[in-house]
Amino acid sequence: MAHEIEMFANGSAGFAAAGKPGWHGLGYTAFGPMTAEELLANAHLAGWNVRKVPVGQVTDPVTGLPVVTDEDFLVVRTNPVTGQPERLGRVGRDYQVLQNEDVTAFLQTLVDESGAVFDTGGSLNGGRRVFVTMRLPEPLMVGGFDQVDLYLAAFSRHDGWGSFVTVATPVRVVCANTERAALANHASKFTVRHTGNVAGRIAEAREALKLTWKHGEAFAAEAEKLLAVAMEVKEFRQFTARLHPLPADAKELARRNHDLTMRELEYLFTTAPTQEPIRNTRWAAYNAVTERLDHKSPVFGSRDVATVRAERALLDDHDNAKIKARAFRLLATA
Repeated sequence: MAHEIEMFANGSAGFAAAGKPGWHGLGYTAFGPMTAEELLANAHLAGWNVRKVPVGQVTDPVTGLPVVTDEDFLVVRTNPVTGQPERLGRVGRDYQVLQNEDVTAFLQTLVDESGAVFDTGGSLNGGRRVFVTMRLPEPLMVGGFDQVDLYLAAFSRHDGWGSFVTVATPVRVVCANTERAALANHASKFTVRHTGNVAGRIAEAREALKLTWKHGEAFAAEAEKLLAVAMEVKEFRQFTARLHPLPADAKELARRNHDLTMRELEYLFTTAPTQEPIRNTRWAAYNAVTERLDHKSPVFGSRDVATVRAERALLDDHDNAKIKARAFRLLATA
């Protein structure tokens, strides 16, 4: 799974996280929450001084004559390790530069005194894309023991190819793949083009992102419903048969693999210690499905097992994510 985290000349990585490192093991991990300044410094996001440099005169390759333009600019930064200027992209006259410091200031102002803390930050694709996340306060609790964190994630581009985007999401962003997952799996979203004043859009952003709490409450409510409904082994078997139907013309190998899947799911539901606090409920059934997909499903080929399983867990367009969504629907509507 390509992380696309920027690697610098001295071997350091453009990434920092609070408390828990990213799956890739790169960058700096703080013992606890970081201030905006600490996050920027530890992730090598500080002091880029992103600026627009006019292209000026170029040579027409057909006629060989000079062409002067005042419409085209290069986006340039100062490399935080080497101090050298680097080209990040090409933009037009109306493009407004957004510093990485502006991103953290925007998030800090957005959450005000809510108690949100900076969690991760990083540079992707050689500095062309950056992300900063804050962990929102008071994680959702399901039945008093299952915790679901929500994050406020901001994504900015310095190459002229995208807008400044802020989303509220349950996905912790630590790399390019989790960036894509967060952008696809969000509760609410706020987007600003690089042609206006981002700092002046706080009120608008709060209005757009207020669905965060409604989404969280709705998720918690649905999960609480599943926790409140008892499920016996017979009903669980019926559920897993609907979730993983076996075709009538299935070959012997497919039948053996299907039988193994059914036995693994039933063990997780009835016996696994991870299900003990929620045993014999529909919420336990859902957790059995997710635990098997994330930690038990087989990995074939020569790729690293941990990496493959991280990819399956994090990418919302992966088949495993579709199975999880179908399982939740089956249990919530049955």
